Amino acid sequence: MKIMLKVAGAIVVCVILALAVLSITGLDPHQRRAGLWLKGDVQNFPADWTFADKYRTLKVETYPWYLIPHSVTIAFVTFQGNLYLHVDYGPPLYAPGTFPSGKVWTANVGRNPKVRVKLGNQVFDGKAFLVTDKAESDAVFEVYREKNPKDPENVHPENIYFLRVVPR
Repeated sequence: MKIMLKVAGAIVVCVILALAVLSITGLDPHQRRAGLWLKGDVQNFPADWTFADKYRTLKVETYPWYLIPHSVTIAFVTFQGNLYLHVDYGPPLYAPGTFPSGKVWTANVGRNPKVRVKLGNQVFDGKAFLVTDKAESDAVFEVYREKNPKDPENVHPENIYFLRVVPR
C-alpha cells in the first residue's frame, strides 16, 4: 500500500511541476492538437483588425471551469474592422451541434467569454460573444466564403456560427 501511495504522490508532483513549467513557457496548439497557455508579446486591443487578414488561422485561449487554459487553432475573418472567430459543426448528419455545446473551446466561451487571441507572436486579450443578429452573421459569412472559396463548410451555413471579439 505504501508503494502505491508513493507512486501516486510522485505522479501528482510530476503533474504539478509540468503545469508550473507550462504556465511559464506556454503550450501553443498545433494544427488539430489543443494547447494550454498562449505566450507572446501582449498588445493593446486594436480598434481595427484588418491587419490580421494576412493570416488564415489564429490561436484562441479559453478558460475552462478547471482553471487550466485550453487553446485551439481556428479560422477567423475580419469584417468592418472587427474580429470574428469561426465555429463550425460540420454537416448535420456527421457532427450535429449548436453553440456552445459540441466543442470544448466553445463550451468554455459559453461559460466564460474571456479569450486570448494570438496572431504570429502578438497576443490580445478580449471577450468573445456569439453573433445573434442574422444580418450581421450573414454578412460575416459572405466574407468568410470569399476568404475560403474552396472550403466545404461553405455548403452548410446553418451549422456555422461566428463570435465577435471585443476588448475586455
